[in-house]
Amino acid sequence: MDDTLLQRIMQAHGGFNRWQQVESVQVDINIFGPILITRFKSPWLSNVTANIFTDKPYVSFHNFPEENMTSIFDGFDVYIYNANDQIICEKNFKTDTSLKTKARLHWDHLDLVYFLGQAMWNYICTPFMLGSEHFECMQGDDWLEADGNRLSTLRVHFPDNIPSHCRQQTFYFNQQGLLQRMDYHAETLGPVAIGTQLCDQHKTVDGFVFPTHRRVFPRLWNGRALRPLKVMDGRLQNILVNWHASTC
Repeated sequence: MDDTLLQRIMQAHGGFNRWQQVESVQVDINIFGPILITRFKSPWLSNVTANIFTDKPYVSFHNFPEENMTSIFDGFDVYIYNANDQIICEKNFKTDTSLKTKARLHWDHLDLVYFLGQAMWNYICTPFMLGSEHFECMQGDDWLEADGNRLSTLRVHFPDNIPSHCRQQTFYFNQQGLLQRMDYHAETLGPVAIGTQLCDQHKTVDGFVFPTHRRVFPRLWNGRALRPLKVMDGRLQNILVNWHASTC
């Protein structure tokens, strides 16, 4: 594809070269949605603090999934530590397929950390992760919203070494280059979890632009989001950009 679109997108979000100087992004997460009831104990995940590292899929969560616990998402590996910094459980999701196949309704703590970790790493590192040579990007046809707003589309194939909702996803950007929407299949939630995520309330932190409000809806056969049925609502707050020591 012509790199002009991707360069414009990354520049609109703060610049690829500047992003290389960032070590991690800390953020507080509040998520609500009926879809959580099918996999967790509650429709709420509130006041979760995550530190998302930029150079590889790695996220640390503090006081999560329970108080005095620290959980680590490290690619396909997940670890949960107690207050004494001892590992109390761990799992490799590259070899263990139970997240997709287990019959019981609720996930355990490791399942939840894996899902939330791969989701947050992808969300925070978009669009800069797409600058890696391992991601295959192809510009698609423009998408016309019902209100007449025209969005540029980027069809992306994720490499096998990046945990993600699915290998094929479509990203939508407005004419300023800002992320507005993502289409994907959340495979770990089941075969019918074909959704559209709408991204808005963009905020600028240290020159980087982050969508801080994300809503997920089922996606219809015609590509439209079924807006009356919101299955998840997520808000990001208190975003802190942590720079590499050499750039401070």
